[in-house]
Amino acid sequence: MKEKKKNICIDSRAFNLLLLLSSSFFALFSLFLYPPMAASPNNISLENRLEGYVGNLSAAQTTALKQLWIKLFALFKQEGQPYVVPTKPAQPETKATGGFFGFGAKVEPVQKDVFLGATTDEKWLTLPEEKAIELIPGSMLHKTFWNLVATDNPDASLCRFLRARKWDCEAAYKMLINTLRWRLVMRVDEIASLGESGLRDLLNKSLDGMGDSFIKQVHSGKATLGGPDKAGRVVCFINVQLHHKEEQSLEVVKLLTLYIMETSRLACGYPMNNAGLVFNLENFTLSNMDFEFVKFLLGCLEAYYPETLGSCYIHKAPWVFSTVWAMITPLLDPEVASKIVFTKDLEELTKYIDVSNLPVIITGNPNRKTKDESTKADPPAPGTLNPPQTPAVVAFLGALEKYEIVTKAWAETQTVENDTEDAIRRLENGRAYRVARIKAEKDLRGPTIYHAKGLVKVTDEGRLILDFGVDSSGQIDVTECV
Repeated sequence: MKEKKKNICIDSRAFNLLLLLSSSFFALFSLFLYPPMAASPNNISLENRLEGYVGNLSAAQTTALKQLWIKLFALFKQEGQPYVVPTKPAQPETKATGGFFGFGAKVEPVQKDVFLGATTDEKWLTLPEEKAIELIPGSMLHKTFWNLVATDNPDASLCRFLRARKWDCEAAYKMLINTLRWRLVMRVDEIASLGESGLRDLLNKSLDGMGDSFIKQVHSGKATLGGPDKAGRVVCFINVQLHHKEEQSLEVVKLLTLYIMETSRLACGYPMNNAGLVFNLENFTLSNMDFEFVKFLLGCLEAYYPETLGSCYIHKAPWVFSTVWAMITPLLDPEVASKIVFTKDLEELTKYIDVSNLPVIITGNPNRKTKDESTKADPPAPGTLNPPQTPAVVAFLGALEKYEIVTKAWAETQTVENDTEDAIRRLENGRAYRVARIKAEKDLRGPTIYHAKGLVKVTDEGRLILDFGVDSSGQIDVTECV
C-alpha cells in the first residue's frame, strides 16, 4: 500500500523569516567571498567628521543609505525602452509677434535648444519621474549614475541626496532618479567627457558658430573658478557686469553653467564637501540681468547638485538690484537662502576669502593676480566620447565592479549602532574606488582650461592635485580624501 504524500504548509510569517535568514546568509557569504576592497596604507580617521556625513552616520542614516543602494541596484536591472535618435533635427517652432489680432504679424523662430536634449526622448524629462524613469534602459541609468559619482566617494554622493531630503529614503530616491534622467537629457556626461575643446567641436557641428560662442563665454571672465575661501572651498566667481543676455543664446549659457559646475566638483570631496559662489554685482545694471539664467542656476543647485553649495556671497549689490532681488527671493529654496551672505565692500568680502585669492575685477589691484589670471596656457586637447581601454580604465572598471559587489552584500546586512569598524571599511572601499577612478581620469574626462593652467592636475602617478596659487595653500593632494 502506497504511503500518501503529506502537504507541507508554511504560513506567511515563517516564509518571510526563511527569506530573511537566507538573504542574511547570502550577504554574509558574499562578504566572505568579497572582503573589503584593498585600501591605501594611509590610515582613515573618523575624527572631526560632520554628523550626517560618511564616517559619522547614525544607525538610522546608515539604514537609509543601504536602502537607497538597494533601490538603485534594482533600477539598473530594468530593460526600459531603447530610443532611436531622429536622423533629421527638429525644425524650429515659430510664433507671430506684433500685428493686429495676428494680421500683419512678424513670424520669428522660437529659441529652441540645438544640442541639449537632442539625443534623448523628450518624454524622459516631460513626464513625471516615476513614469519617465521606466522608459530609460537601466544600463544608461547605471552609466550616468557612475558619471555623476565620478571621483567622489560613492556613499558620499548618495548622502548628498539623503541629507537634502532629511534622510527620507523614498524622497531621496525620487530626487536622485530625477537627477539621472536630467543628466541624460542635458548630456552632462558628454560635456565632462569632451572637455571644452571637444565640446566646441561638437557644438559647431550641431550649429555653425555655436561652439565658438561657447569658448568665448568660457574665456570671457564672467564665470571663473578660484579660491579657496577661508573654509578651504573652491570658489566660483560670477562677474555679472561682463554678461549681456543678447550676446549669446540661453543654451550656450546653460552649457557654460554645466561645464563650470562639473569642473568644480573635482574639488568638492572630503573635507571640502561643497563649493563657494560669489556674485560680483559691482557696476551691475538692468542690462546685465538674465532672469532665465538665474532660474536655471538655482534649479541646478536645488534639484540636481544637492548639498554642493557651501556659501553664496552677493557682493556690492547696487540699489537697483533690490527690484531684481524681489523677483528672485520667491524662487529660493530655504536651504540655499540660508547660505546667502551680502557683502557691501572688499573689507567685508575678505572676512570670508583672502584678498590674495580674489580676482582683479573684484580687488581692483592689477598687480596682484590669481593663478587663473596670471597663468597663460594653450587650449586643452579635446576629449573623447569613446575612451581608450587603457590599463587605468580597465583597472577602474574592475574596481567599480568590485565596489558594487561589496556594496550589494553590505546593503543586505543588519545595521549596528556605533559600528566604527563598518564605517572605516566603507571609507576604505570608497577610497579604493576613488583612487582607481582618479588614475583613469585623463582617459575618462576631457581636459579644461583649469587643467591646462595647473589649478587641477592629475599626475602621471595618478594623483589628483589642486593648486590655487602661491599665496594660498599651495599644492594639495586630495587623491585619498574620502
